[in-house]
Order: sequence, then structure tokens, then C-alpha cells
Amino acid sequence: MNDAQCSCGGEAAIERFSQALHDLCQPLTTLQCRLELAELTRTPEAYRQAVVLGLAECARLMQSVAVMQTIMRDARAAETMGARP
Repeated sequence: MNDAQCSCGGEAAIERFSQALHDLCQPLTTLQCRLELAELTRTPEAYRQAVVLGLAECARLMQSVAVMQTIMRDARAAETMGARP
């Protein structure tokens, strides 16, 4: 396999990873919004606590996604720099 083939395969993997990240963000955002709305309603303390913990986990997941997106941007920048003559 030559460099062009490796680069193309790597690019395809990057695109899949990028799309997966994009697809992951939408349901997480929806979950976060629903939990926030649920927190605004008057519920028993146990339910409120579950909502608060759910929101904290959503925030952690979103931070992880942001880190993964940064890694992807950095990988693409490095690939672009490596492709220059």
C-alpha cells in the first residue's frame, strides 16, 4: 500500500469519526434539555437528585466530545501540514 492509499484510508476513518461525534452531540443535547426541563417541575427529592446527577453526567460527556473534536481538528491540521511540499 502506498502513501496515497494510506492517506485516503486515514481520511475515511477521520470522516467516520467526525460524523459519529456529530451524531452523538444531538441526542446528548436533547437529553440535557429534557433533564433541565424536568428539573424545573415540582418532583420528589429523589427525582430531582436524579435529574441533577443526569445533568452532571451530560456535561461530562459533552466535555469529552469537545476534547475528541479538538483531537480531530489537530489531526486534520497535522495531515494538511504533512501534505504540503
